[in-house]
Amino acid sequence: MREKLKMLRKNKNISVEEISSKLNISESFYYKIESGDRNPTIALAKEICNFFNVHVDEIF
Repeated sequence: MREKLKMLRKNKNISVEEISSKLNISESFYYKIESGDRNPTIALAKEICNFFNVHVDEIF
């Protein structure tokens, strides 16, 4: 999961600050999701996938 999220974010040329702001979560929480230290809720996982325009199975 972590490599996929990081790759998607970098391909979109967006910072952690920007994506966390759009998702209404803290930067540290997004970092923890991206690093695999925390798991997002189902609702947040869907928001992340919608943001990157990918299916949930592709990331999680």
